[in-house]
Amino acid sequence: MSSRNFCKLFFTSLLLSWIACRQANEASPVSSDHSDWVRLGPGGGGAVFIPTFSYFNPDQFFLRCDMSGAYLTQDGGISYHQFNFPNGASAFAFDPTDSNTIYAGSATLMRSIDSGRNWFQLFPDTSLVSGFTFLGDHANLKLRVSDTGIYHPDAGSIQCISIDPGRPATIYFAMGPWLYYSMNTGKTWKQHQLGSEIQVIYVAPPPRTDSANIFVFTADSLFILEPQSGKLISKSLPPAFVPAFSIAAGKDTVLGKTYFYALHQESKENPNDEFGSTQVIRSLDEGEHWEEIQYPRITNLSTGSRPSYSMVACAAFDARQAYLVCNRYQEKRPLAEPSFWYGVLKTMNGGADWDWVWRGGGGTGQYGVKDGVSPGNLNDAWVDKAFGGEYIRLMDVGVFPRDGNIAIITDWYRTMKTVDGGIHWNSIYSRAEKDSTFSTTGLDVTTSYGVHVDPFNQQHVAISYTDIGYHHSFNGGKTWLRSMKGIPSEWVNTCYWMVFDPAVPGKIWSAWSGMHDIPRGKMTRQPQWKANARGGVAVSVDSGKTWTPSSDGMGFDAPTTSIVMDPRTSSGSRTLYAAVFNKGVFKSTDDGKTWTLKNNGLGENTCAFELTFANDGTLYLTIPPTPQFSGGQPSREILPGAVYRSTDGAEHWTPLHVSDQLLFPTGMDVDPKNPKQLYLAAWSSISLGDLIGGKLARESGGDSTLGAQGGIFSSQDGGNSWHQIFEPLQYVYDVTVDPYHRSTLYCNGFNGAAYRSVDAGKTWKKLAGYNFHWGHRVIPDPADHSKIYLTTYGSSVWHGTPKTNP
Repeated sequence: MSSRNFCKLFFTSLLLSWIACRQANEASPVSSDHSDWVRLGPGGGGAVFIPTFSYFNPDQFFLRCDMSGAYLTQDGGISYHQFNFPNGASAFAFDPTDSNTIYAGSATLMRSIDSGRNWFQLFPDTSLVSGFTFLGDHANLKLRVSDTGIYHPDAGSIQCISIDPGRPATIYFAMGPWLYYSMNTGKTWKQHQLGSEIQVIYVAPPPRTDSANIFVFTADSLFILEPQSGKLISKSLPPAFVPAFSIAAGKDTVLGKTYFYALHQESKENPNDEFGSTQVIRSLDEGEHWEEIQYPRITNLSTGSRPSYSMVACAAFDARQAYLVCNRYQEKRPLAEPSFWYGVLKTMNGGADWDWVWRGGGGTGQYGVKDGVSPGNLNDAWVDKAFGGEYIRLMDVGVFPRDGNIAIITDWYRTMKTVDGGIHWNSIYSRAEKDSTFSTTGLDVTTSYGVHVDPFNQQHVAISYTDIGYHHSFNGGKTWLRSMKGIPSEWVNTCYWMVFDPAVPGKIWSAWSGMHDIPRGKMTRQPQWKANARGGVAVSVDSGKTWTPSSDGMGFDAPTTSIVMDPRTSSGSRTLYAAVFNKGVFKSTDDGKTWTLKNNGLGENTCAFELTFANDGTLYLTIPPTPQFSGGQPSREILPGAVYRSTDGAEHWTPLHVSDQLLFPTGMDVDPKNPKQLYLAAWSSISLGDLIGGKLARESGGDSTLGAQGGIFSSQDGGNSWHQIFEPLQYVYDVTVDPYHRSTLYCNGFNGAAYRSVDAGKTWKKLAGYNFHWGHRVIPDPADHSKIYLTTYGSSVWHGTPKTNP
């Protein structure tokens, strides 16, 4: 069968099963198939957004991470259940009249009537879905819908879901500039095009004075909808406050007054500037008039510098209580440099006055402040010890609708909750254990590259992470500890890989980079990226408790993404190879003390990403595509990815021709019993904008799709010839040969699934219970050969038995 027909059949069956799943009122939650996956790690570690509370229970709320996972708790954050919607969730809503009904938006509108146990697709109707595609560096899913008059596939994801508390069958949501509403629980839909992106849909609760009670905000206008007649009234916001962003609305149900809050960045600045000067505005008469809040602590005019605010939120039925997220707050100091703060301010009286409820910083820098202090009212887990005193961007805020004293704040690493109006904030992302280690609550939002088991102590397990560096466990993964002592501050962001010395207990080499998310194209779009990159190799002789940089000859500016050891060399004088993303391949013959560049035979693209060592000594190298930057300037030209082989210890490299359509090789593995048997993973088609940036692509001739074969290729002759064994439209991050089960292969990638083959790639089956959208690697567990680890781009590490779907 040709690969083209095989691919067509594969995606047809995938589509049919995907649609059938939703027609059967199921969305394949992780626990639905009795698989035993457990997520490992310290918890937290990444940005979390849109905290959304139930109207009935402050212990029930939804969160989403910035890397597609959605998390629901029923016990106030003690534990979470993870859901994975297409492209990640973009909005949540709880029904204000039914405690069991929940809505989630993504590429589709999903509904659950049993508190999230099962989901069905409400919009678009599944009968209208004729197909779907994955496309781009993040393999975003896009539906093909037969009626584009009702579903606008280019409008973006579903946002701003709101359920009418006075009309329980009435649902509102937005897609870009389109306002949708249904008055019969989604059986039929009406729509309005409002001209610009919708930011908020607010449905005023009963009692009401009239029927026009649906308030829809864009950046420059307020629209009032009367759903029965479909009449839409438009009111322009005052020009001085346009564009408005982060609009919040609610009602004081005791006094019967409606409050609108919003933010406005001064017009001379970028409204998306993290440190722009911000005005806080409000309306007390349902949008007829707007005013700037002039409270001195908010304006801070005595310093001559307005603060920067990024988010405002209020309680829907207790709207006198509102929270304001601050990114930059400057304070003058006599005879000294100004100090800079960040955090959260709160009002309890509708914005008349404000007080700090979260105040961190106080250092002499802004974004990079490292001489500040942590807020004193945080009962935190591991993040405060790891990053406290630095500037930590606060990301989002959510407030319990019926009590403004209950709120959630999220930041770059953690999720914190208050039940006393901000007097105290408690960690709900990680638990501190008595031995000073930490365990996850199930809110795992980190990117992991590898799981590494100590050959001398299988209870000692390490994870190499993006953004939070190196964590390890000495009890088989039950609890974790961050261990970064000795790693230069410029390197600490990401540990990409590590290798244990098989003959010396406690000895580890590790690969570090200040650049995260390699090899994603977004990391190399600026011409100066190579000059700004930092990283290198570090060594530990005490099982990862402390580290020493070991990069002599490599430089301090060597973002290292892969390191391998030749196990045939002698202990104490090991030969090691390192892939350095901005320079190429380095070799050490003295246990990693000194390094020499070994690029003979490599082309112009020296962004070395992954090294693979075969047991006959042959080395293989994968290099992803990057912008060319001719003359040091941005351009449309790119350097395609490449695959190389060396048979003489990296002294010479030979390019391997895999396919005319191979653009983005990602990873490789070798059969340990047959070093000529190779498997290569690859990314499918991406856009030019993925590599050079969408703005440059559009302004220099338009964006375009760079067609490429993804999936997996196989070679039985050491790379001289190749054939495809897995779907060319798949975005496969890496492929793994199981050393404990003959002919067994695994792969993981960005199509919401991981796969296993037990016949060396002839046939593949999806792993049951795993559906995280963005996957990295599969790593067989050396301590339990019946289990595997799955590393992910945003959901930490999954560990369990690899059962397959029928």
